[in-house]
Amino acid sequence: MSQQGLSGSLGTMTLPDLLQWASRGQKTGTLALSNEGLTKRIYLRDGIIVGSSSNDPRDYLGQVLLSEGLISEQQLKEAIDLQARTRVMLGRIVVQWNLVSESRVAAVLRQKAEETIYSLFLWTDATFEFTDGALPPGEQVMISVQVEEVLLEGVRRYDTSCKIRELLPNNHLILVKTGRLLAHDIATKAFAKKLFDLVDGRRSIADIVLESHSAEFNVCQVLYVFVQHGYAAVATQPESVADGSSSQGPSAASHPGPTPAALEPVLKAARLHLDRGEYEAALILLDSIRDEGVRNPELAALTVTAEQYFVERAYRHYLPPGKIPILKRPLESLVGDNLSPAEGFLVSRVNGSWDLRSIMSISPLREVDALRALKRLRERGIIDLVDVPPAAKTA
Repeated sequence: MSQQGLSGSLGTMTLPDLLQWASRGQKTGTLALSNEGLTKRIYLRDGIIVGSSSNDPRDYLGQVLLSEGLISEQQLKEAIDLQARTRVMLGRIVVQWNLVSESRVAAVLRQKAEETIYSLFLWTDATFEFTDGALPPGEQVMISVQVEEVLLEGVRRYDTSCKIRELLPNNHLILVKTGRLLAHDIATKAFAKKLFDLVDGRRSIADIVLESHSAEFNVCQVLYVFVQHGYAAVATQPESVADGSSSQGPSAASHPGPTPAALEPVLKAARLHLDRGEYEAALILLDSIRDEGVRNPELAALTVTAEQYFVERAYRHYLPPGKIPILKRPLESLVGDNLSPAEGFLVSRVNGSWDLRSIMSISPLREVDALRALKRLRERGIIDLVDVPPAAKTA
């Protein structure tokens, strides 16, 4: 126990144990959990969950509105542009524009808060810290959920995720339609219909997750039903995946990996890359260790540092946010280029008028992941960057 509260890792104290500890002690404060660059927070008052927040773009309000089909990517881009100029909250902007009703925005915000909490039950590796008395400043949508309710739903999702991963072990799998028509009760659900339309024999599960702007669990749960009931089948699994994206869930649990003595030379090499300003080289090396399931405090700290420096350098040198990306080859010619899910998502948003800042704003990818993918696309000669036309600047 520290002066701030409680800290540790999920390897020593599970999320259900943490929440029960906070509930029994009628705690007021913030429980923050961090894992591979993502941080999600659960807010409690007197042992009751009253809210949550996340730095995962997939948990942002704009992404949830896209996932629900309530706004378009163009509308989100314009709303975010206005938000940047006026500091008005995104929810208020879409209500003022009559895109979404105020009651629907409130419902989506509550749903978003709960989904953020439930997603944490699929984290197998994370550090946590509970800070006594700390609650979010400013405007925050408050909910009121008993810990017992969250535990029941969280355990259900964990069990469901285990079943999904037995049938769909990773997100690199490509699904194909079998020709069987969807049952009426499934076909009439907008989300399921949208996902079924994305099953085309080319897109991987990871591609479908990105295209849907939805949480991985929600997408995989529907795809599982498609395969289980014979509406879709597993076609193939790519031999290599450029961005090393992996599934979140119980099957992605880590293993001990190298001993500290064997790990130290790799960490030393990563530190040397950082000292030389070779931030992407450091990230590639650190990624390779994480892909082996290694979890280490210094590894996590070095990754955060390398990501921060890479983002700064990318904006300054490789990918100025005000530049407009253009395709150097027709989009249809890229089908056989083995683009990663991140690359495929980003390149499909290159329309000759959106600048990099706009594309990043509607992307469900983490900033560093999107920038690394865009850098690869430029280095491979798939995109180029041009200046904004003078007429567009004054418009």
